Amino acid sequence: MSIECHNAFILHRRPYRETSLLLDLFCQDIGKVSLIYKGGRSSTRLRRGCAQPFTLLQATYFGRSSLKTVKSIEAKTQVVPLVGERLYMAMYVNELLYRLLQAETACDGLFSCYQDTLLALAGAKDNQHAQIALRNFELTLLESLGYGVNFTQDIYSDELIEPGFDYQYLQQQGFFAKQAIHQKQHVYSGLQIQALAERNFSNAEFLSPAKRFCRQALAHLLGNKPLHSRRLFKTTEGIK
Repeated sequence: MSIECHNAFILHRRPYRETSLLLDLFCQDIGKVSLIYKGGRSSTRLRRGCAQPFTLLQATYFGRSSLKTVKSIEAKTQVVPLVGERLYMAMYVNELLYRLLQAETACDGLFSCYQDTLLALAGAKDNQHAQIALRNFELTLLESLGYGVNFTQDIYSDELIEPGFDYQYLQQQGFFAKQAIHQKQHVYSGLQIQALAERNFSNAEFLSPAKRFCRQALAHLLGNKPLHSRRLFKTTEGIK
């Protein structure tokens, strides 16, 4: 019997039978893994925080099918202290990973980015800093999934993006010089695109177009099914 052990976070959990849980973990070396955690709802394990989201875990499991079996789960750290809007934002991040990650497909650098994002949300001194954490995560997620965008060149002319020009965004391809007929929601200034390339969101005026771009780029991958977190917390800034 082959046993695997990984650092992991819980993306999604749901009850299974009387005392068990079905878990979807985000593992450091292997990506998303689905497991059955027998006895995971017992009072002892719940008190130990063995199956709490936003807690770094050490998960040991076995199995050859797509649904593995947990051998043990131990908390390596305390739960990241997320409350109010920050908790809603973290739930949004979890749902993106749950929906978009392929099973058992590693994404280099994404696990550490996820950890950094949780800590940044918990420590954000204001909403702007929380928004910056979300935008950085979304851009890293797009790159990790193979949908990163060239923010430096016009996709048709190969000319460099100029700060004084306006550009349209073409889904999954990039930016090109604005045409006479366009949809305003897909238009960005060259200065805004350069801010995206540099992830320079210290100026609040660049955060709104960055959010608009990330939402457009992710929408194609998410399809028509709405995000549960967005529906639940549609009034929360950064998710709505």
